[in-house]
Amino acid sequence: VLDDPAPSSVPGIQQIMAHLSLGADKLDRAYFVTPDGEHLINGSIWDLNKSPFEDTLRKLPDDGYSMGPAKAKVTIVLFSDFECPYCKQFATTVRQNIAQKYPNDVRVIFKDFPLTPIHPWAHAAAEAARCLGEQKPEAFWAFHDWIFEHQAEVNAGNLREKTLALAKAQHLDEARAASCIDTHATAAAVDESVKIARGFDVNLTPTLFINGRMQTGAMPWDRLDTMIQRDLHSPFTPKN
Repeated sequence: VLDDPAPSSVPGIQQIMAHLSLGADKLDRAYFVTPDGEHLINGSIWDLNKSPFEDTLRKLPDDGYSMGPAKAKVTIVLFSDFECPYCKQFATTVRQNIAQKYPNDVRVIFKDFPLTPIHPWAHAAAEAARCLGEQKPEAFWAFHDWIFEHQAEVNAGNLREKTLALAKAQHLDEARAASCIDTHATAAAVDESVKIARGFDVNLTPTLFINGRMQTGAMPWDRLDTMIQRDLHSPFTPKN
């Protein structure tokens, strides 16, 4: 389905939003029309006076479980999978370094992207993490750290039991957590996160957006640190 042409950020260039769907999957794409109406442009318009990733950053989700201040100079939106070994490696990098070095300058927002076809308990783990986090945000991060640390010990058969043991250790309402898990109360939220990720062409984990700039893979800390430093000193980064 195509929307009617509308003005874009560039005079004379019109924008058309295309709403694509295949079964339950939906995707929105922006296209641009030249002034003569004869050419359709598939791509992005960059204002050279602004960060080329500003539009992506603006469209990325700003909600979810996060660490770091809301008005941090650098925002990292991280799409991850609790069963992914590379996500485990990168989670350690993030948790051991960012808060320690950049407590006031960097915010990390965690988003779910379980690779269900190859990771059989990843979606259930994402649901479970939210079930605990709904009672206490700190419990989400406790689950995050615990499940990556014990990833090799978890399977589809024992995930529920181990999650409820963690709920008890976190002094949560175990019956409420069990009900949330058993009724898949948070499944829709996980699916929505996956839908958002696909809208940004995410197809593997971990995938992160550093102030809107897309990066993939479990990069080492020195590389991530360099990217953070670059954005902290970028002329396009707001000075708080």
